[in-house]
Amino acid sequence: MKVLILNGSPKGEASNTMWLTNAFVAGFPDTMDIEKIHLREKELHPCMGCFSCWTKTPGHCVIQDDMQEIYRKILEADIIIESIPLYFAGMPSRMRILTERCLLFTKRYEGSPEDTFHSILEMEEHSLRKKRLVIISSCGYVSMDTMFEALTKEFDLICGNGNYTKVLCAQGELLQAGNRTRQVIHYLEEVKKAGGEFYETGSISEERIRILNTPMVSPRTFEVLIKRYWRERMELTETSSENKKE
Repeated sequence: MKVLILNGSPKGEASNTMWLTNAFVAGFPDTMDIEKIHLREKELHPCMGCFSCWTKTPGHCVIQDDMQEIYRKILEADIIIESIPLYFAGMPSRMRILTERCLLFTKRYEGSPEDTFHSILEMEEHSLRKKRLVIISSCGYVSMDTMFEALTKEFDLICGNGNYTKVLCAQGELLQAGNRTRQVIHYLEEVKKAGGEFYETGSISEERIRILNTPMVSPRTFEVLIKRYWRERMELTETSSENKKE
C-alpha cells in the first residue's frame, strides 16, 4: 500500500502538526511505502475558476505547475494524509490552494437538487472513492471546543460526513514547547496506537478518539506553559535585535 502525506504547514518538517502525523504513521508496518510532500517547497498557483477541468479538459487542470505531479501521486496512493496546522480557524494558504485545485476530481455539477457536493466526487477519468483520507490537525488553543468546526465542516461538505478519518489536537504548541514532558510523550504514543488501529481496521476506535480529544494538560497548566513559551520567544527576539545593533 502507498501512503501520501501532504504537509500544508509553512514550517515544513518543523511543524507541530507533523509531530502528530509522524507519530500516526509510526503505527503503520515498516513495509509501508510512505512519501511526504511539503507544499511549501512546491510551485502551486491558485485555481482560476475557469472550469476547464469540467469542460475543455475534463478531469485535468490546465495550470502547469507542481500540482500535476501531486495529482499523479494522489491517484497512485491508497491512503492520503493531509497534515493541516490551524493558524486562523481554517487551512493555511498552501493547503487551501491544493484543496481548491482538486476540483478536477469532481464531475460537473448540473443543478440536480439530489446532488450534494460530496456526491459529485466520482469523476469518470479518475475516482477517489476507494482511497482512504486522513485529516490530522493541531492548533495552539487550550481545548477542542469550536476551533476545528470550520475545518471539519468543509471536509464534511467535500467528502461527506464519516467518509474521512480525523485526528484533531488542541494545545499543539506543547508538541514542541514541551515535547519531553510525560504528557506529550504519552499523547504521541496514543496517536501512534491510533495509526495502528487505522491500518488494521480502517478507522479509529471511539475510546482512542476520546483519549486523543482529551487535553494533554489542564487549562491552568497550559496557560502557564504558553505564557512562558511566548516570553522566551520575545526575549530571544529582543536579544537578536540588540546583537544586530551592536
